[in-house]
Amino acid sequence: MSQRNGLSLAHSGPHKSYHSVDSETSLLQGHAKEASRSIKPYSVQTALDALGFGIFQLKISALAGLCYMTDAMELMLMSILAPILKCSFQLTSVQEALLTTSVFVGMCITSNFWGIVADKYGRKPVLLMFAALSGYFGILCSLSPNFWWILGLRFIVGCGLGATPQSMTYYSEFLPTKSRGTCMMAIAVMWAVGASLQAALALVVMPTLGWRWLLGLSSIPLFLFILTFKVLPESPRYYLFRGYHSEAEKVLAKISKENGRSLPEGILQSSSEQESVDGAAWNALFRSEYLRITLLATIMSVSGNTAYYGSSILTTSLFENDDSCHGYTDGGGTKGGETCEAYCQTLSTSDYVDFMITSFSELPGVFISMFLMKCYGRKFVQTIMHFSFSVAILLCNICLPRGGLVALLFIARALGNAAAQGGYLYIAELFPTSLRAKGLGWCSGVSRVGIIAAPFIAQVLIKESAYWSISCFGVLGLLGGLAAMLMPIETANREMK
Repeated sequence: MSQRNGLSLAHSGPHKSYHSVDSETSLLQGHAKEASRSIKPYSVQTALDALGFGIFQLKISALAGLCYMTDAMELMLMSILAPILKCSFQLTSVQEALLTTSVFVGMCITSNFWGIVADKYGRKPVLLMFAALSGYFGILCSLSPNFWWILGLRFIVGCGLGATPQSMTYYSEFLPTKSRGTCMMAIAVMWAVGASLQAALALVVMPTLGWRWLLGLSSIPLFLFILTFKVLPESPRYYLFRGYHSEAEKVLAKISKENGRSLPEGILQSSSEQESVDGAAWNALFRSEYLRITLLATIMSVSGNTAYYGSSILTTSLFENDDSCHGYTDGGGTKGGETCEAYCQTLSTSDYVDFMITSFSELPGVFISMFLMKCYGRKFVQTIMHFSFSVAILLCNICLPRGGLVALLFIARALGNAAAQGGYLYIAELFPTSLRAKGLGWCSGVSRVGIIAAPFIAQVLIKESAYWSISCFGVLGLLGGLAAMLMPIETANREMK
């Protein structure tokens, strides 16, 4: 009896376990299906929004800001040096304008090229080439024996500076949506700092050490950027649309660790753009989907940048101008057709002070634009800034005392810088990741074509009539405002594609 019971029990044990294994297997499969349904893919932007603005972004802000500051210093340099180089090398007004133009020609030729390189090989290599080319040949400029040497070397510096817009592309791809506009305009503050620093450096160096020292010292920040280059990670967006999924995850994990915040639950979504990266080059900018945006962004960029850079050059040109309404009014100047010795008006200490004051105006201009863009969006503020610049610069046609002219130039440069820097932010947000560097490169490159004309308007045409010169920049401001007003998209608080 007991044996039967034992057999019975022994037999029933395995029989029950078979049923339990089946039920457990079914249960596990159900959990697996439920888990697979609960794992949702997230985008890079979703991850950045979850990680927020923290220590990592502060570090990137400092380095991108340094990059932007050095660009401003290099571009402001020729506005300061043009009058003294005209005397040192006995240049005509056209040669004086060519010195400034050579930088912009280099930028124009290479801007599109750097956009292609940034999309194909990454943002980091482009930023390294920018600093290396501009820094090395910037130092060599200080050793130039004659006009032709400095003309050629400044052209090569311009080739390096053509990569600067990619710093905006790079920086924008690490920012959470809510703080993107504020952060990118904060980087524009570093541009204003660079312009102001260059003016202050000129005030100290030019009267004592001379222009060669100013050229050499102005290149130092570029080498500082190279020294900090290793701490820069590559953009996770670039990694993703090139198909380097694991590398993108590593960068996001690094941001998570430094910011002390967790990534979203789920898996990183592969880029839907990756399949067309190599072919989505320039023709995509002019397809129906982006044609209107590309054309209006190009007009806005050309008008804004030409007007801004032109007004910066115009500042020193007006100060050394010899008409009865602008510049020197003490009888020390002579009319424009004289020899260099007769008409060689280098900037005085008071001129450097006034130039520094107008350069400082770019700081409040950017801060005001930053606040307004956050409250009222990109499109509206871009429209207002361009139109307001136009009004301010056209008012410089009124015959005013020197203090009044400085005040108007202060306002015009503040508004012009706000429009130009805000334009970079707006354009960076208009295009998707696969076209962002190309879109910025295109707009920057074409704008350099307009900027090439700026020195001839500000330094050559002004010898015929200051009124014509001033009015040209006023009209450009109006064109930029119209282009911004007709833009079909508002990008404020919109997730970057």
